[in-house]
Amino acid sequence: MRRINYVLVLLACTALQVKADESIFLKELPVTANPLGLSNDEMVHPIHIMQGAELERNKSSSLGEMLDNIPGVNNSAWGTSIGRPVIRGMDRNRIKILNNGTELRDVSNMSGDHGVGYDSLASEQIEIIRGPESIIYGGGAIGGVINVIDYRIHPEFVEGIFGKYDAKTGGANNENSGSLLIDYGADNLMFHVDVYKRDSKNLKIPGASVSKRLAESDDEISRDEYGRDTLQNSYSETEGGALGASYFFHKGRTGISFARHEQEYGTILEDEAYIDLESSNIKYELELQELSKLINHFKVKLSYTDYEHKEIEDNATALDYFDQGGDAKFEFVHSAFSKSGGVVGVDLNSFRFSQENGSFAPNSQRKGVALYAMERFNFEGHDLTVGLRHDYHDYNANSFTSDNGYATPEGAEGGDETETTFAETEKTFNVTSASIGSSSQISQNWKLGFSLSHTERAPSHDELFVYGEHHATEIIEQGDRSLKSERSNAIDLTLGWVSGDNTFSMTPYYKDFNSYIALLNTGTVQYHEHEHEGEVEYEALPVYRHQNVPAEFYGFEFQGNIDIASNYGLNYWGDFVRAKNKDGGNLPRIPPLTLGTGLYYQWNALNANLGLVHAFSQSDLGPEELKTDDYTDLSMTLNYEFANSKINAYVKGTNLLDEEIRLHTSFLKDKVLMGERAFSFGLSGSF
Repeated sequence: MRRINYVLVLLACTALQVKADESIFLKELPVTANPLGLSNDEMVHPIHIMQGAELERNKSSSLGEMLDNIPGVNNSAWGTSIGRPVIRGMDRNRIKILNNGTELRDVSNMSGDHGVGYDSLASEQIEIIRGPESIIYGGGAIGGVINVIDYRIHPEFVEGIFGKYDAKTGGANNENSGSLLIDYGADNLMFHVDVYKRDSKNLKIPGASVSKRLAESDDEISRDEYGRDTLQNSYSETEGGALGASYFFHKGRTGISFARHEQEYGTILEDEAYIDLESSNIKYELELQELSKLINHFKVKLSYTDYEHKEIEDNATALDYFDQGGDAKFEFVHSAFSKSGGVVGVDLNSFRFSQENGSFAPNSQRKGVALYAMERFNFEGHDLTVGLRHDYHDYNANSFTSDNGYATPEGAEGGDETETTFAETEKTFNVTSASIGSSSQISQNWKLGFSLSHTERAPSHDELFVYGEHHATEIIEQGDRSLKSERSNAIDLTLGWVSGDNTFSMTPYYKDFNSYIALLNTGTVQYHEHEHEGEVEYEALPVYRHQNVPAEFYGFEFQGNIDIASNYGLNYWGDFVRAKNKDGGNLPRIPPLTLGTGLYYQWNALNANLGLVHAFSQSDLGPEELKTDDYTDLSMTLNYEFANSKINAYVKGTNLLDEEIRLHTSFLKDKVLMGERAFSFGLSGSF
């Protein structure tokens, strides 16, 4: 039966994508960002754009869940409310998440249980960027860049009042959400306001939370440990909003915005514990146009973030994170070397990380400055893009004594806790990245893309300095102050074919790391004092350590569309990545081979998608990992746009086969199931 499923998947399934959502090698994608036709940075061409109806029906507090099933992208899920994107098997600090081109500052890169400090309810478009152009946003974006775009500061003047709204209910987590965005333009001024709210209950799951393999390998954990049919403490409550104002003058514009985001969500592994996240952000932008024949634009982007994250246990703060600081970007867009144009820029940042409760990481100051350039050239139908970036990072960490636990149960009972003390430390890194990419029209229907890159990434402050118990993940995590920079060389090849509405592209890639910073399970444990129902227990927690290893990643992505008839289309896609530690074994949390295909139908104002995704089992395991079983995810979406009203209604069904879905990219994959069969209903509109 399983083999029959594989054949069916190869022939017929998809990831709920409409026909327009193709790779840049398949169709010419617009570099515009919202229904108003407002333009984005003209030098960047995303490989995928999520916007319009697809964006509205997929909006989630989990950015990873939103982008899952885009070829090459996976979700590092922590239930359904929390999850960062994983691109080509790379996660955490290798994926940069941006908001309007500047880095979104939070602590979501430090651990899988940490939420992203932004809710997609305020977004107008989400872009995925890879290749030479990602160098504009940071040499450390080895995996890729996710740019979430909103129009709190408008790039173009539009007169009048207009806006958008949406509401959604249902799903396996019984979510209720709504948002309202309003813009008003008059007398060269534009004003923006948005508000949003999202509440979800404990997630309904199709069976026991704990996998059979984990329960069989650990006598102290039962299959119902974190719930059966309902995942304990997996609720989430989110609210926020923003104000923005923009002024347009002759050959230029300026604007400022203030945004506030708050989220409370349960920590699944600790019943009744929760995380309280608050973030405030101020942005300022200035753009001057047509400064000379050679300088097209001069842009300034400033951003200040005040982020606070508290992990609450027994009505007290057990661990907290505070991160305050600012980013500045100064950029010239020019045509000094070619008509195709180029960009030269400087990035500056300064942030202060601190803790008031807990002993997981020292207080530290980090500063950085980067110089970058990207140039485009065109030679008789051949496009060439060259990028270069140099980053300087400076970290200063305070002296610190960690709560590293007890080395043995006997030590725990005797009260002799193992404490590790660190002196005040300063670390500096200079890293340089370079890339070159080409795109050639080799025939009327075929296009060939090719890129080479050398990328260097400085260790992040958490990889260097964390040392101790992390309550929410139930692990001991140890940084290494002697870590070296991450260095890799990569090659990508993309072959694309277009004939009318029929398309296909294939992208094989290889990335070689002579120094990869891996978070690996050491196979050892530390014992920690833990109070449960009034009794003191000593819990054995696995020790994970950040370490430099030589590694290699290789794989492929493909996608395409078949135009069956005027109202029907079939799309298909797939991705595969293999990641090895060249010292021996595999790297952990690497997604398995995934294939998808599906049927798209449109008739007047009604369109529908029926999709099927099959993720194969993952048996190429990292240290101390357990095998993850395959699953098949059947889903559907119906959209109806009411005539002359700009109102769109939709119904979305997920996991219609009620499969037990565990994502190998998740730290919690053996303790947490994804949601059961469920339907959600939504209404969106504009005026």
